Amino acid sequence: MTFLAMIIALSLQQVIQPDNFLQRDRWLFLWDDFVAARLSAQILRVLTTLGVIAVAAYWALSVLDGWLFGLAELLATAGLFVWSLGRDDFHTVLERYEARASENPQAAGAALEGLWAPEPEAMADALHDGDLQADSQDSEEAPGDDGQQEGSTKTPDRDQALQRLVYSGYARWFAPLFYFAVAGPIAAVVYRAVALLAADNRGPGYLQVLRWADWIPARILGLTFALSGDFMAVSQRAPLAHFADTTPAPQLLCELADVACNQEPGARVFGDILYRSAGLWLLGLSAVLILG
Repeated sequence: MTFLAMIIALSLQQVIQPDNFLQRDRWLFLWDDFVAARLSAQILRVLTTLGVIAVAAYWALSVLDGWLFGLAELLATAGLFVWSLGRDDFHTVLERYEARASENPQAAGAALEGLWAPEPEAMADALHDGDLQADSQDSEEAPGDDGQQEGSTKTPDRDQALQRLVYSGYARWFAPLFYFAVAGPIAAVVYRAVALLAADNRGPGYLQVLRWADWIPARILGLTFALSGDFMAVSQRAPLAHFADTTPAPQLLCELADVACNQEPGARVFGDILYRSAGLWLLGLSAVLILG
């Protein structure tokens, strides 16, 4: 049933319009405001907000279990997965960015205004608030190190734009699909809730949880880049230490995509490797769902 729900949800994603009723988020922000007004401690707020969402989703699926020979639960599972998928039209944004970059590279970043990725400084602040100062220092130093290693054709603004582009493609589709296949629709819903609340600047707690949630799927996608790109280049030049450290997902994915493409980095190049990786993920996770 989970596999069929995944197929239905991914098919719906191709035809539904932005801001459709299956992906409305206002209730999430209202719920977080309600909890924040009553709980001042960040950890209690995060646990309560996400915990109630998980319990509500579990209760809904339990109530629908067995209705219409399982059809109601199937549709509810597909609906939850649709909600957990990203809201951005990645293909349209990619085309817009590429068109603007060819005409006016300085203004190309405006095409990514609707995309979001956690900034290194914000992630460092979240770590600092959680008393993880060593990781915070690594996060703050990473941008400087990248700037020294990258070629002269790349600028900090362009690097940041490409990081946002790659991370948006990952968070829109790969991360929720990973959690849906491995832990079910409730895990995918919780991931999307964390991502939306972190993007809305709801506090460092959500950024920290998002960092933890991104650790495994981002690194699996990084390995997939090697399979769908230049495997030898990745094996020789990829920053393999990032697979065991706390490098933020946007930086990790952008660096690995750069190495795997083994050519001048750009929006189209990174978009192509994301599309190829999506095919590999569909094959792998479909096997997990069918055999599991």
